[in-house]
Amino acid sequence: MHTVIGFISAVLAILMLVLQTALGAAAVAETNRRGFYVGLDVGAAIPHELESQRTNTGIPTNCDQWLKSATLPNGTGVPLPLDQCEPRALPGSPLRFDLDTGVLAGASIGYALNGLRIEAEYVYRQHKGERLPLIVPGDGKQPEFVRRDEEISALRGNQFFANLYYDFQDRISPTLIPYLGFGLGLMSVEIDYSATSIRTDDRERLIALGRNPNAAGLTSAADEVLSDSLFGYQLMAGMDYALSDRLWLGVKLRYGDAFGDFSDGGNPWKPLRGHASTVGPGTSGGDLPVHYEIRANNLGMWGISVGLKYFWQ
Repeated sequence: MHTVIGFISAVLAILMLVLQTALGAAAVAETNRRGFYVGLDVGAAIPHELESQRTNTGIPTNCDQWLKSATLPNGTGVPLPLDQCEPRALPGSPLRFDLDTGVLAGASIGYALNGLRIEAEYVYRQHKGERLPLIVPGDGKQPEFVRRDEEISALRGNQFFANLYYDFQDRISPTLIPYLGFGLGLMSVEIDYSATSIRTDDRERLIALGRNPNAAGLTSAADEVLSDSLFGYQLMAGMDYALSDRLWLGVKLRYGDAFGDFSDGGNPWKPLRGHASTVGPGTSGGDLPVHYEIRANNLGMWGISVGLKYFWQ
């Protein structure tokens, strides 16, 4: 956070210096802000709190055909026969991950004419995440575990936008131009995801919970780079200052978000209860895959950046 505050302070200081220079000095010779241009931006991306929810698709512990057989105090034999085990999707409670402020970098090419600019822009963003305990009050499975957590260690976005800007020319001075813009495009998002669930090694506790005691001490783990592509939008406001007749220095504030939710499914556990991510060995007919899906929303972010534009005819 201190880094972001320092960056924003530096941007504001540059803006104030530019403003003072523009208002206190005569306008440079006619600037060339028309025709084709290229631009580069670098700055900080401040993300929303990411909400993530995992849905497990499979069958309960007592249907796990990989586990050794046991008899529960009520006389039930486990694992249960497969014909008594119906695969089902079990959504977990959503977790809210506090992503760090990260880097933002962009490159663009555009065309300007009579105050309007059209632009193709590529933007990259990256954020670090955090690990959170998975505690679900009232969940009957909770007492089985000595550890349950999920981690989003990083989020990366490669974003491609078509932007339209309006430059407010000659409103302040010929060398200082504020602008507003709007963009639509495609956001390719990657999430480094992991999770760990470790069952208690207390067999008596599992028996008391009505679970196969041979699951004691077993681990389920996830470790994937999840990805999805979504349509998105961004809103921009900024100000450019002419360093020469073709080169402009600017500061830009933007807000961007996706139109839908992130989703990546069909990922196997590595391992599931200490074995392959299936209901049972293939030879027993239990090779039905067990997998999970991650959905996430609140992919939006605020961005602030400084940049250069070079115009040529």
